[in-house]
Amino acid sequence: MRKYLALPLAAAVAVLGLSAPAQAAPADRPQELIAHLEHLLPADYEQRIAAFDRRLGIDDDLSDVAQAVLNPDDDECGSTPLEDWLATTIAGWTDEDRLGASILLLFNTPMYDALFFPEPEHQRFFGLDGEDTTVLRRTFPALKGFWDIDASGIEMLPAHGNAMLDTTRTARVLQVVFGSSPEEAREAAEAVRELAGLPVYDNGDAPIFTFNAFAYSPEGVEVPGVGLPTDKIVVGDGVLAGFRSVGLGDVAPQAILGHEFGHHIQYQQGLRDSDLPAPEATRRTELMADSFSSYFLAHRRGATMRWIRIKHFIEAFGNIGDCNFDSPNHHGTPNQRTRAAEWGTLMGVLALPPFYRVLPSPTLAAYFDRALPRMVAPDAPPQVELTPAEKTAGRI
Repeated sequence: MRKYLALPLAAAVAVLGLSAPAQAAPADRPQELIAHLEHLLPADYEQRIAAFDRRLGIDDDLSDVAQAVLNPDDDECGSTPLEDWLATTIAGWTDEDRLGASILLLFNTPMYDALFFPEPEHQRFFGLDGEDTTVLRRTFPALKGFWDIDASGIEMLPAHGNAMLDTTRTARVLQVVFGSSPEEAREAAEAVRELAGLPVYDNGDAPIFTFNAFAYSPEGVEVPGVGLPTDKIVVGDGVLAGFRSVGLGDVAPQAILGHEFGHHIQYQQGLRDSDLPAPEATRRTELMADSFSSYFLAHRRGATMRWIRIKHFIEAFGNIGDCNFDSPNHHGTPNQRTRAAEWGTLMGVLALPPFYRVLPSPTLAAYFDRALPRMVAPDAPPQVELTPAEKTAGRI
């Protein structure tokens, strides 16, 4: 089951603005490359990708950072600084630039490559220039030691957009997704390389291509052509760059990693099961992961962040809220995600000396479920006050 943190295809297409009428493209734009690439692919390639995602438990329309329809009756919801920053990175693109990007996003080569064909551990770096490698490598073992699950089999992987320029890597992904022959896959991979290598896409490093992070567990389901993948957390360069650009780079890598680790807690402890309908069920799992991450970040036996950084990571969670109220994969509005982070923070700081006890994850989840109705109530200024029972639980 793969869960997105940030911006998969549906949200990206909305940000790319593909509903606008197409305009004529200059000769040096990707129009010709798009036509060539589509000619090399199966006619039903979009349906095949969707079917492949379904087999993996992937939902295409997950969206935390998205252009969405405002529902003024129930919630205050609008764009966030992170979303606004992402929009500026593609502001000068033509319609053909955006169409080419949407096709590359559909293939999702950087994320599939990290998921199925991870690089050796010594070659892994996080952030476009490796700027987030140290903090993530320091935080990952801390998370493993903090929580009460067997995390020995979970791998942490980066996703780099320039992987699309490596035809060997792209070809093996296309073989897995489409069942293409090696010759067909290599020819299509060459077309992907030419398209992604256009200057407008910064040689594949445009942030929108890796504006994502997710947790994945195969849950015993093998992938044809791959076998049984390991449990993973994949973090893209684009989402790290975005948070750094809006001034939250000091806490966002830890918050992202903590959130995705929270999904692995849910996998192992059976905390994903819910009687709630979609989108409420998905929103619950996402807000719970926010709370788990914040609990770790604020707890004295976790990341032990102080108030100025706590304020920053709460702001980071608010930045990944979405307004897709009618989507079955609605992850929570910016205010709701802020409330969830505030709740987890307060539960974390209540742990008292001398032992600063860490609540068992099922216990914390049970308290979360009791608090959930307050988190998703019609919007007010994001501020959470714990009930007496929650305060007592935090001090046990």
